[in-house]
Amino acid sequence: MGGIALAAICAAVWAAGVVAAEPDGQIAVVSKAPASASADWTALRTQGLDKALAGQFTEGLEQLRQAAKGAPSDHVALAAVGLLSDYLKVQQRADEEREQEYANARVRVEHCRIAQEYVSKAAEEELKTLREHVKELAKAYNASGTADELEDSLDKQKVEETKKRSTEALAKASASLAKVVEMYKTKSGRYAEVFLRAAKEAEDLLAKHLRAWRAVPTDDAKALRAAARGLKDLEYGESDVLGDLESMTLAKPWRAGLVQARMARRLAKDTEKLATEKWFVDLVAETEARGKKSTKEAEWYDALAAYIALKDLLPDNEEYQQAVKTVQRHVRVLGLYGRGPKGEEDDEDDEEPPWKEAVANVDADMVEKVIGQLDLTYVSSVDYRKVTRGGLMSVKVLAETPQVARSFEGLKDDAKRKKFLESIDQQLRDVERRDRVTHLDLILALNSVLRASEQTVEVPTEVLAVEFTDGFLDELDKFSSMIWPHDVPNFVKQTMGEFYGVGIQITKEADEPLRVVTPLIGTPAFRAGIKAGDLVVKVDGKLTAKLSIDKLVQKIMGEKGTKVVLTIRRGGRSLDVPIVRDRIRIRTVKGWQRKPGTGEWEYLVDSSDRIGYLRVTQFTSQTAGHMAQALKSMRDNGTRSVILDLRFNPGGLLSAAALVANEFLHTGRIVSTRGRRTRPRELNANRSGSFLDGDLIVLVNEHSASAAEIVSGALKDWKRARIIGQRTYGKGSVQNVIPIRRHSARLKLTTAYYYLPRGRLLHKKNGAKDWGVDPDIDVPLTPRQTRRWLDIRRKTDIVQDVSGGELREELVRQYKADVQLKTAVLMVKLLRLQERSAA
Repeated sequence: MGGIALAAICAAVWAAGVVAAEPDGQIAVVSKAPASASADWTALRTQGLDKALAGQFTEGLEQLRQAAKGAPSDHVALAAVGLLSDYLKVQQRADEEREQEYANARVRVEHCRIAQEYVSKAAEEELKTLREHVKELAKAYNASGTADELEDSLDKQKVEETKKRSTEALAKASASLAKVVEMYKTKSGRYAEVFLRAAKEAEDLLAKHLRAWRAVPTDDAKALRAAARGLKDLEYGESDVLGDLESMTLAKPWRAGLVQARMARRLAKDTEKLATEKWFVDLVAETEARGKKSTKEAEWYDALAAYIALKDLLPDNEEYQQAVKTVQRHVRVLGLYGRGPKGEEDDEDDEEPPWKEAVANVDADMVEKVIGQLDLTYVSSVDYRKVTRGGLMSVKVLAETPQVARSFEGLKDDAKRKKFLESIDQQLRDVERRDRVTHLDLILALNSVLRASEQTVEVPTEVLAVEFTDGFLDELDKFSSMIWPHDVPNFVKQTMGEFYGVGIQITKEADEPLRVVTPLIGTPAFRAGIKAGDLVVKVDGKLTAKLSIDKLVQKIMGEKGTKVVLTIRRGGRSLDVPIVRDRIRIRTVKGWQRKPGTGEWEYLVDSSDRIGYLRVTQFTSQTAGHMAQALKSMRDNGTRSVILDLRFNPGGLLSAAALVANEFLHTGRIVSTRGRRTRPRELNANRSGSFLDGDLIVLVNEHSASAAEIVSGALKDWKRARIIGQRTYGKGSVQNVIPIRRHSARLKLTTAYYYLPRGRLLHKKNGAKDWGVDPDIDVPLTPRQTRRWLDIRRKTDIVQDVSGGELREELVRQYKADVQLKTAVLMVKLLRLQERSAA
């Protein structure tokens, strides 16, 4: 696994005698070079390896080919040629996929613009009929089973049920699509042309999908998994084409077009050139006009869609960034407070509106304590004029949103609401007139808002406190925020890496029972026999289908030693499983594969060359200890090289990051922090690590943030590791978590910035060109490529009843789909060859 093993290559070389690698990767006999040229060929081989290790794969391969032809007995050059030839074929396929995805996104932008023009002029009756057919199509298609559901099926009966449901649903979807085709097959015009083309493509894919489901075996596990893989490939294509049809029938196709435009920019090789192309310039102008119009008309969701797209299309434009922040406030208020009366279908436990839980146990005194912390600890001088304005504007947005009156009776009285808003406007004018604004003015503004509300609209104090606080903290930076009392338990769970519960990863679709993704090893659920794919239909007798996943998590979690009964549906039968809650420690350090039977981690991604693989999902208080255990296990098994995967790692605790980096560094600074009110701090390595020598590769992407950037940046600065992937997120600020009133709430406040050993600021400030950690070798992935290997990894991560052979097949597929990981394995093998070359 992981490419051609070095031992195998060298064995082939010895057996063939005098050989060289041709461009197609085949081995051919060549003549021997004169002995006097051996030094030149050795130098050429060294140069080729150096270039390949620097990511110049094509140039390195050419030099290594010349070295191999000049010195046919040079086993190192031959092995390197074989590795690079195979890899470049993979890279070429990935580049072609990227170009195709860019072209597809670009075409979809144009299709959505055509659709927008069409729907704005077409007869309403025609559009109504068209949308009904497409809605029927989508409903039928969504009723079919998925490849993941098929793989999660636990017995023949379940497979047969899923197969029957899927074939019936896809037949209905095909019938609905036929109605769509019938509507437009005789029409002319650009819209009819592109829409009919997409519909015809969807017809072909649905027919293939239906045949594939009919052919699904029901009594052969291995054949079943193979069938599921085929279905997954069809689903990828179908989701795009059916998405096109749906986008072109929306009331506002322009919103779908903006999603595709953002995708096109992400996939473009030259974003500066892209920004000058006519279609792009025209789209930006149209979108800006639409954003301004939507803002004026208080169409906040449309305004948000427009400005978020503009911010992503032109990320250096500060005007768009500010517009997004303003519009998001309106959208947040709509989402939290603007809901209508509860429906009869809701569970009796959901009688309280969501906002009441969100603001529970908040009061004005808590906010004053938060304000008192700003001067004491914030990373830079606080602009109190700006933050006071932010707090007042946030409350004003609340009062100016008509839908909020559904939650607060006082806002229904126009006279009272007007008087309340006049009070806020007066405070805003006062703030602007003052020569100097301090934290006392911020407190005064809060108390004035509360007093004005008491005299007019009588919005609950806790609501005003939350809105005012979130508003002024938002003006500081996007990482400073409150953890209100309602959110504290979940915050502790995430940062500490442990909680009390049963130990299952879960997922849920609307109106469907809770589904177990996987039990966690060694937890009460694991010991009770809960399996991947189980449906949790009841929790302590309460049906799960109508409850939100957040509500279900609260029901399943609880105090240590208490009991919860999960009613499980498996294989057509239901059983009650009583489970006693216990401490659950989240395992943040994972390996390459689960060992069949035990579910424990195996860390070798390439057993022939003893290449280890460690994936850190988050940095918690448990991470360093788990890392040390994993490294010991690897060392005991003779692991010579390690690939550390920090992709999609959002960060976590600074102390955990420092301890993990220390496992790989002999000495030197790991990270330093500097802030206005905090002492400069340095964290240094101390030679106590478990893997101080040996090849090390670190994988990162744009979702690697904070603590993940500290680790990868320190290892890069000290040249301890090569970094592969994509530039990291750029979250290099330190947030202290400050207890508010005996820990009933927490203030997460930015107090300092992170600096790497060579002095680079990790944090991405507005207008910055340099931030985060740049990879030594940039290996971009498209969204589809990323989704493909993540889908496969999900299967190899879960604890499931599969044979070792089936698991190995899935791992081979995962490895083939993950170009960044393949690059890391290539680099390790090239480093080994470089070592042999030097010897």
